[in-house]
Amino acid sequence: MGVWIAALSTLFVYSYLIGDNPLFKFAEHLYIGISAAHAVVLGVQNIQEMAWKPLVAGRWIMLVPIIMGLLLFSRFVKNWASLSRIPIGFLTGLAAALSIRGALDASLIKQVAATMVAAKDVNTALTAIMVATTITYFFFTAGSKAAPIQFSAQIGRLVMMVAFGSAFGNTVMARMSLVIGRLQFLFGTWIKLI
Repeated sequence: MGVWIAALSTLFVYSYLIGDNPLFKFAEHLYIGISAAHAVVLGVQNIQEMAWKPLVAGRWIMLVPIIMGLLLFSRFVKNWASLSRIPIGFLTGLAAALSIRGALDASLIKQVAATMVAAKDVNTALTAIMVATTITYFFFTAGSKAAPIQFSAQIGRLVMMVAFGSAFGNTVMARMSLVIGRLQFLFGTWIKLI
């Protein structure tokens, strides 16, 4: 039964290739409904496991996130709506701090450290050269009309074109592997042609 449901759902989704139709809309609504139900179940389980059980076990500090969570719902009561700003401000600040720290560490510090490694082989030397030429492409200050900088900027532009082309090709290949996986399921598991 599960194989039939999965196969029909796949065909309903792929029916969008011939245009918007009721089968695709059914699959779309089914997916959104299942996702919403899954999110609600996970939310209830999280409240039970991470808030209620520790609170009953005597960890009174769990009152803080419970109260903050309840304050989020104060938005629906007209006289208390301003109280919802407290947890929203806390969540926004926490999310900004975590994302900035993660972005700086992953996108800047580790990238620079990996680029500045001593050239042990051809790959690390080429990486350092490509990074330097790409940076010169964005060098817009006075004196950037000099021939060596212009030449380096042209090399940097080519490096970026290759990188963007590679990223696009990788995206296309990822989509193709998803289609191949679904076709193998349809023709192998469902109707057993392969």
